[in-house]
Order: sequence, then structure tokens, then C-alpha cells
Amino acid sequence: MKIPPIRSGLLVVTLSILFFISSNAVSENKSSPQMELTSHPVTLESSHPLAMAHQELKQAHDNFNTGNIGSVQKNLDAASQWLQNSKISKNTKTRDEAAKLLNEIQDLHNQIIHPSDEHENILERLWHRSTALVEHEVQNIAKSWKDSSTANETLKYLLDARLHFNYTKHELFRSHDVERANEELNKTVAYLDKASEVAAPRVREKIATLKKDIQRLPTSPANTDDEQMIIQALEEASTSIDKASNSVSLEIQARSKKIALEIRNLKKDVIMLERRHQYNSMMKRLYQLDEIL
Repeated sequence: MKIPPIRSGLLVVTLSILFFISSNAVSENKSSPQMELTSHPVTLESSHPLAMAHQELKQAHDNFNTGNIGSVQKNLDAASQWLQNSKISKNTKTRDEAAKLLNEIQDLHNQIIHPSDEHENILERLWHRSTALVEHEVQNIAKSWKDSSTANETLKYLLDARLHFNYTKHELFRSHDVERANEELNKTVAYLDKASEVAAPRVREKIATLKKDIQRLPTSPANTDDEQMIIQALEEASTSIDKASNSVSLEIQARSKKIALEIRNLKKDVIMLERRHQYNSMMKRLYQLDEIL
């Protein structure tokens, strides 16, 4: 639906949208120095090595925020010890990913004596990856791999695809690291390809459709009517603000430039929020594949 030429009323509505959505988008998409890490709905026995490493990484993040770097290093040491435990997992993929996580923790341990904001981002990333590993282990333990059926073989690859898609969430929506996000998405797709090779035809078709959507995720634009309407309204508001910035009044020029910047940022946030919705929908579809194996 074509939006009519912008009027002052629409400008007021658009700017109201700007301030409302900006506040929500910031909380969703931007890291905060004092961000509170919350527990995920996955569990292992409290004494399980992965669970212990996960808890130590959360404590490391909390201690970093209070400036207690000595305690952070102790937490990282403890997490490293747990990840080297011989009982870490019977699952090969979990063990391999735990070894990679261990290397990253040890690298951070050597750097964090001179703390920086980037180190907090790394701690948050490591905590997220440990959470994904806990979930992966829970799912593997819940499955009884008693036979080598097509369904079981397919599911093993789907679990590994979900692990890397879980990793992607942090890179896309918290660190905004495009290179890392693409790396994890490529691994997700690679495991989906392996699953497709052994899956039944009806499962293979759904995997193929989902894979295409996942590959488009990093660059997918806003594609719902609501998002397109908001973006079009913001673009028209931006045009009006640009005209206002030509005013002879220096104060109006300065304020107009600030509003124009907010509008540009909001356009990015609208797209990112829609992308996050798409991500959640795709993860749900990944889980639903289990039901048709």
C-alpha cells in the first residue's frame, strides 16, 4: 500500500515510533557494559563438567563487571580445568567444540590482565557458546542412539546444525560480527547437507527449504507489510528532516541532523528486529524436523 505524502501529523507519529522502537531495539541488539546474563532453559547435573564450566564463565563475566580481574582469571582457570575433564562428554562433536572453547578461554586468560571493553564482549561470547554446548549435550543424552537407523543418523547431524545455528545468534545480534556469523552459518548449512544425504525424502525437502532461508538470513531485508510501511514512513520523514536542515536557523539545522541520525539508526534496528524474528522462526523449524524423522 502506497503511503501518502508525509504531513506534519505523520511526522509526529513517525518520530513517536522512532523513540518507542529505538528503546526496544537497543535492548535487543546492542551490548551493554552491565548486561545481565540469564540462565537458559537447559540443564545437566550440577556436577557435570560442562555445567561447571558454564557456571565459571558466567561468574567470570560478573566479576569482570565489578573490576575483579583476579577473580576473573581464577574463573577462567577453573572453566579450563572442567573442559579438560575426561568425562566432558561421550559425544565427539561436543568434545571437539569443548576443546575449541578451551583454547579461546586460555587465550583470553593471557590477555585479560590488561582489561578492555572488548574482553567483556569475548566473555559474553564464550558464555553463550558454553550455553549452546550444554544444550547440545542435553539433547544428545536425551537420545538413545541404540541403532543406526536413517532417523537416528539424520538427527545426529541436525543436532550439530542446531549447535552452530545457536552460535550464530550471538554473532548476529550481540557482537554483530558478520565474519563469525557467516562462518557459523556455513557450518550450519554443512551439517544440514550431511543430514539431507541420509534423510528420508520428505525430510530432505524440508531441509532444502530451510537451508535456503538460513543462507539468506544475514542479508534478508525487512519483508513484512508492517516493517516495509515503517521503513517507508521513516524514509519520507528523513526527506522532510533533510529539507528542515536547510533552515537559516543554526539551532534547527543542528537538531534536524540529530533527528536524521536517529531515523537512520532506527531503520537499521527495524531490519535487525525483523531478522531476529526470522532467526527464531528458523530455529523453531530446525527443532520441528525432529518430529518428522
